[in-house]
Formats: sequence, structure tokens, C-alpha cells
Amino acid sequence: MTRAAIRSALPLFLAALLAGCAQPPTRELTAAETALAEARRAEAEKYASELMEQANAALLAARQKVEQKDYRGALSSAVDAAEKARAAAAAVPSAKMLLKGAAETAQAEAQAALDEVAAIREEAAKAKVPDAAFEVVATAVGEVEAAMKAVADDLAKEDFSAAQKAGAELKTKAAALAAGYRAALDKWLEEHPRGRRPAKKK
Repeated sequence: MTRAAIRSALPLFLAALLAGCAQPPTRELTAAETALAEARRAEAEKYASELMEQANAALLAARQKVEQKDYRGALSSAVDAAEKARAAAAAVPSAKMLLKGAAETAQAEAQAALDEVAAIREEAAKAKVPDAAFEVVATAVGEVEAAMKAVADDLAKEDFSAAQKAGAELKTKAAALAAGYRAALDKWLEEHPRGRRPAKKK
């Protein structure tokens, strides 16, 4: 295209641009609403909540600007809303994988703690340590096992957000489990040295 043709076409282009900004960006608003709906179906509100909040805010701003007849600003906000919604939907798979991984790590750490407890109990049995020595910490095993089941159930339902939260609670419970059993065993052995029978209760 020659310079003369460009100069002659420029006023038409500017006129079209101004005309476009003189009416609501209906198409862009519809596209933004569609992108947000698709992101919700992809569970973006659960797994990419920050981006979804931004997308919703941008769409709200677009609607408000339409009411104020700021169609150029409305167009910009509508486009931004659609982009944020698509980004939120795209972020869901990786977010799910991260949360799933965190829950599975919690499961593995809890199982390791239970295995350590089993080894301590075996050591205690060889030393003829009675079950009563572990009364204070015995209920913790049941709590850890129940927490492990909660994580497993959430993973089976593919509710990775809930699984991660349950996993965080599980890690807290499991972290103190083996230490509690070891402390209970050491305390009993200290109070009942070998070669000396524990005093009988009156």
C-alpha cells in the first residue's frame, strides 16, 4: 500500500475506531462471561482463586464502565476479564498436581511414623515393656490412622484442595507420634532398670 493510500485510509480507520468506542463492547463482554463460566467448570474458583477474583473484578468493572458510558474503558476491562479467566482455567491442572503431591507426601510421612511406632513397640515387647507404658500416647495412633483415611478419601474423590488441608493436619499429628512413643519407652526403661522388678502397687 502506497503512502498516499495509507493517508487516505487513516481517517476511515480512525472513524471506525471512534465508532467502535461509541457503543458498548457487547461481544467482548459476552466473551468474558463465557471465559469465566468455563473457568468455573474447570474448578478455577477452588484451584486458582486469586486469578478468578481478578477476573470477576475486571468483569464487574467492565459492566460499571458501560453504565457510565466509558465504552473504551469497558472494552479494556472486558478483555482483561477474559484473559484472567483463561489464565485461571489454565492454572488448574498444575495446582491440582501440587496439592495432590502435598497430600501424598503427608501420607508417606504418616506411614513412616506408624512404621517407626511399630518398630518401637517391637523393641518394647522384647524388653518386656507392658502396654500400659504407652497409655498416654496410644490414642495418637488411632488419630493418625483416621487422618490418613480422610486424606485417602479426599484423594479418591479427586478433591485435592481438601486432601491437601487434611494432609497438613495429618503431618502435624504424625510428626509427634514416633517421638511420643520413643519418649514413653525411654521413660519406662529409666524407671524400670534391668535386673530390678518394678515395685508392686499397694
